[in-house]
Amino acid sequence: MLDVQVDLTDPRTFIPEPPYQAWAAMRRQDGLAFQERRNAPGFFSVTRYHDVDSVARDATNYSCESGMTLDTALGSQDPAAGKMVELTDPPRHRRLRKLVSSGLNRSVANSMAGALRWRVDTWVADAVRAGAVDFVEAVSERVPSAATGLLLGLPEWEWDKLADRASRALCSSLSHEDEEVGDLSARRRSTATANGQLLVHLAGLLDHAELADDGLIRRLLDAEIDGERLTREEVLLNCLNLAIAGNETTKNATTGGLVAFSRNPDQWQLLRRRPELLDSAVEEILRYTSPIQHVTRTVLRPGTLGGTDLKPGDLLCVWVASANRDEEIFTEPDAFRIDRDPNPHLAFTAGKHFCLGASLSRLQIRLVFESLLSRVESIGLLGPPIRRPTNLVTAYASLPVELTE
Repeated sequence: MLDVQVDLTDPRTFIPEPPYQAWAAMRRQDGLAFQERRNAPGFFSVTRYHDVDSVARDATNYSCESGMTLDTALGSQDPAAGKMVELTDPPRHRRLRKLVSSGLNRSVANSMAGALRWRVDTWVADAVRAGAVDFVEAVSERVPSAATGLLLGLPEWEWDKLADRASRALCSSLSHEDEEVGDLSARRRSTATANGQLLVHLAGLLDHAELADDGLIRRLLDAEIDGERLTREEVLLNCLNLAIAGNETTKNATTGGLVAFSRNPDQWQLLRRRPELLDSAVEEILRYTSPIQHVTRTVLRPGTLGGTDLKPGDLLCVWVASANRDEEIFTEPDAFRIDRDPNPHLAFTAGKHFCLGASLSRLQIRLVFESLLSRVESIGLLGPPIRRPTNLVTAYASLPVELTE
């Protein structure tokens, strides 16, 4: 058994960049690296692409019901297990996913494209006119806020409030300079408070008089498949999951994509010459940024993974960001190449828990860069990107840039 040489539980390890070199070293060694934790179960790090893919697709031997992040997987069943799609194992998972996905699929995302496009164009045009902007504030946090609000059917004045609470529920409000950010209990207190506020807020919205009839909240409240309906608690928890994941991950993929283009101007110029590569560029942004850094799974049956014997109860931390840089799968994995083909990234994971919002996420990223392409000749950083301390998502607090026409 290998011991981890860096503390992968400490969010400060991921500032200013995720520990790509440490993951690369783990991929080259036999077996799974193990890290002990104080007052929490230790965990094995799954870093190789084939192992990550195997765990993601295997809901028989690996469970998500004991928590799906390092800060929530503490050795007991998560309170939302069996009620939230992402925290439910088969066979119950099939019922939940079928009901929730009935209101969230590619056709729903496509129907939102027009409503999103003019908003994105307006925000990008304003940012370009301003020249120097914080891209997070000006564009990338506004797009998923609008998309999530439109998806759920919320009145527009609720969008930013929901997005702000969702962001705080996913990432601790503690800064990387605060010593408490390295303490699991302090992080859990911070996110638990934000989660509670978000739940109360969402609960009030379920009966909002101005909910759109074709919005996801109404669809989920009314959905019935084979005589089954979601309970109000299930609707609430799954809307919470969509609000959190939809806002933070897409915001950071878009921001990270702009960082990548600013540091690889040849790729921006290639995309300007060949705009038909836009869909390929979106996939490379997803691979390169890996908006979700990790998920966790608990072993259900004895077995072997990556040369390590596992027993029931063992905790696995599945590092998606490492799999997406695996040199066994991707040529020059640390290079940002918008014409990469094939690009079998795992940014949305795989198998039964493949991200429900993948189509909507891809649409938002595409719309932002499509709008930038028509207006921007060059992208220049005006300072270093400011990252929020977290090992869960590639979270950006701000990105000062100059967009030149």
